Amino acid sequence: MRGKATRKWVRGALAVVVFAVLFLAVAAAARPDPGAGGTGPALPSGDAASAEALPKPAVSGPAESETAPTTAPAAGSLVYMPQTGRMMSVVPGVEDSALVIGDSQAGPDTWVGQGLEQAGYPAIIRGSGGTGYVQGNSTVAGYARALEAQQWLLPWGTPRLIVLQGGGNDTAHPAADIRAEALRLIRDLRQSYPSVRIVMVGVIGDGTGPRSEVDRVLAAVAAEQGIGFLTPGDWWARYGLNGTLRPDGRHLSPEGHRVAARVFASELARMVPPAVPQARPYYAVP
Repeated sequence: MRGKATRKWVRGALAVVVFAVLFLAVAAAARPDPGAGGTGPALPSGDAASAEALPKPAVSGPAESETAPTTAPAAGSLVYMPQTGRMMSVVPGVEDSALVIGDSQAGPDTWVGQGLEQAGYPAIIRGSGGTGYVQGNSTVAGYARALEAQQWLLPWGTPRLIVLQGGGNDTAHPAADIRAEALRLIRDLRQSYPSVRIVMVGVIGDGTGPRSEVDRVLAAVAAEQGIGFLTPGDWWARYGLNGTLRPDGRHLSPEGHRVAARVFASELARMVPPAVPQARPYYAVP
């Protein structure tokens, strides 16, 4: 009797062991592979330095495009782009907009901002008064260096047009330095937006003096790089913008900006086709 009971007990114990092994094997097979990659959400709003410490979203290759999300990350969030090693900000409507890098002449109420709106391009402005290709102010460096240091964040997506404006604050710098920094900026933007057309807008002035010299340097860079160049180099004189329309001798009055905006919109339209809204893109994983 004892031998039979012992054999039944052994068979029962073996059954329990086999069940436990099978359960563990199934659980292990269901566990995700941590090395298989995947996508991460867009980073929340915050400064770029702290965002860099957070996990980076994975990059999807061309074969994965059909499984990519069909909606953009939330407006105002940050996205890390491993291709360029930089953070980018999510801005609604970037596909229909002109990205503007510039100085105080490039604000939303200036001849640049108003002129772009009249030409059909809402402006996404990355710029600051007192800056230039070389010149910085107390807050940010010159254009290319400000982007490299992420003092300005480029918008994520594909703008319809890129406008490089300015140079009036660079008059105290050597032509060689202006040229080098302009080339540096163009290389950076072409890396981030390889398919986007770039237009360079020179230095507004009366056609003489240091401002016109900077304008000529930038015109040469644009010709060398094969990008469009629009010169406002003599607009102050040609369109009667002196006097009350330019009260401090350097900056336009509100009416002066309105006059110059109409001219800018007209000349820009001769360089690039009028802007029309684009179909919303299929958003790939950043």
